[in-house]
Amino acid sequence: MKKSTSLLLPALLLLLAVSAHADTLTLKDGTVLTGKYLGGNADTVRFETSAGLQIIDMAQVKSMNVAPPAAAPAPVPAPAPAPAPVAAPAAVTSVTLPAGTDLMVQMQQSVSSRSADGTNFTTQLAYDVVANGVVALKAGTVIYGKVQSATQAGRLRGQSTLDIRLAQMLVNNSPIPIMTTSYAEAGQKEGRQTVKAAGVGAIIGNNANGGGHGGGGAAWGVAAAGLKPGETLTVPQGALLEFTLTQPVTVPVSH
Repeated sequence: MKKSTSLLLPALLLLLAVSAHADTLTLKDGTVLTGKYLGGNADTVRFETSAGLQIIDMAQVKSMNVAPPAAAPAPVPAPAPAPAPVAAPAAVTSVTLPAGTDLMVQMQQSVSSRSADGTNFTTQLAYDVVANGVVALKAGTVIYGKVQSATQAGRLRGQSTLDIRLAQMLVNNSPIPIMTTSYAEAGQKEGRQTVKAAGVGAIIGNNANGGGHGGGGAAWGVAAAGLKPGETLTVPQGALLEFTLTQPVTVPVSH
């Protein structure tokens, strides 16, 4: 018996060096146990089967097969990060019309040299106004004007004068104050050429018979031509007039 034990000792030490995951244990009497090797020493082997823990004398062991440990499952690759969303370009919410921007409007009512100073009137924008590639003002935008000053001359001599300017535009139902030059006429014929006003504050007058200096009267052109002293200078409803912004103005943009 001591000889058998000494022969099995090297085999036992080899088994102890192997991973402790046994599959089968074969005894000398032919019995084959299936389970799990739990270790042992020079005298006994501890083996767990479905019947429970078995402690078997080393002298009874013929052989033991220990299965290699199961390979660890390959790690699941982490999902690729989602691409960062591309930020949409910020929508333009407002645009600034610089000084010098022309506004062509159509009179919705008439005013004349008989109008009281400060009289308000209404116009509508005749065409779209574009700034920085964006439609800043749409045709039909309501723009209010004001009679800056008006003078009705006497019947025999003197000069009738009329100075009107735009004062406020209505954008998205919000009033926006503006500052413009006096008007220039938009001609009704031959390509609707316009004659610009003679600068900010130009006085539009009747200079018939050499009255006054004539510098402002030229701005009204045909409207003032042929008027006699004392006659009324009138800007009729439907007239196309051109004004120029003298100060920049920022307006909201509709989408």
